[in-house]
Amino acid sequence: MRRSVQYTQNGDIDQLHIVEANAPSVGPGEVRVAVRYAGLNPVDLAVVGGAFGEAAGPKGNGADFSGVVDSVGDDVTDFSPGDLVFGGRPFRSQTTHLLIRDPADRLDKIPRGLGTEVAGGLYIAGRTAVAGIRALAITSGETVLVTGASGGVGIIAAQLALNLGARVIGTASQANHAALRNLGIEPIAYGDGLEARLREAAPEGIAAAFSTQDEAEVARLLSLDIPARRINSIGAGPQVADTYGVNIAGEAVAERGDLAWLAKAIAYGHVHVSVAGVFALEEVQSAYRFLKGSHPVGKVLLRVDADPLTVDQREFLSS
Repeated sequence: MRRSVQYTQNGDIDQLHIVEANAPSVGPGEVRVAVRYAGLNPVDLAVVGGAFGEAAGPKGNGADFSGVVDSVGDDVTDFSPGDLVFGGRPFRSQTTHLLIRDPADRLDKIPRGLGTEVAGGLYIAGRTAVAGIRALAITSGETVLVTGASGGVGIIAAQLALNLGARVIGTASQANHAALRNLGIEPIAYGDGLEARLREAAPEGIAAAFSTQDEAEVARLLSLDIPARRINSIGAGPQVADTYGVNIAGEAVAERGDLAWLAKAIAYGHVHVSVAGVFALEEVQSAYRFLKGSHPVGKVLLRVDADPLTVDQREFLSS
């Protein structure tokens, strides 16, 4: 049997519940994954709330996942049972058994040194961060601002900018400043006087900005004399591209190899992604309340009860 997170009408966290059904069978070209971890993202709640369309009947939830291939269909040559994999399947990933109909587009093997926990929360945040930083065309020595720098997307984006040789300053709540400093990111507190603090931190100006917040933030960044073409917004909506001329590059424009590249960067230690909390699949409502209320540094994951990894699989991940 397969257990999955589902909702039947738009609303808040309390709409999410667990349902049971037969596990899907694989057809030609398809891969079935026994899910181990499924990542949570704020956009999941926007989907449940109806921001991307009304729920007409039962809907699955989540996008990020990691797991083990447990069955492959005819004509599948790139994946085999036992492979450790990760990727994204929008509106489906929070389940025990996930059918991937297009594995060449949605599935990657987990590289050596990257655990299934971190891999299980990479798809949305990782692809968004890579695509957004690429749009900024950062060069070594520039001062770059990342807002919401302790969030799931922001903390990856900030480290990517650091790896490009930039000086990175990041806005975050006071409680998360130490975590940013440990990564080499210079924290700036939110709240009244933010613009003055940013000017003081970068008296010679900010060359580029990765914006994770609303349209008002985009206007504020422009008032700091950051060129519109050097601002990438992922939180204000598509209208800011026409209104202000800023970039809106995010997950939708990520390239096929971006996730695999980021996974290796994490495995090799160039980017650090922490796990802030792990909840059982049945605790999905508590997991989203933690994500929404705590604004943690690191990913929040659902743990799916699965067969233990084999000795070979454990050695592969730890090598």
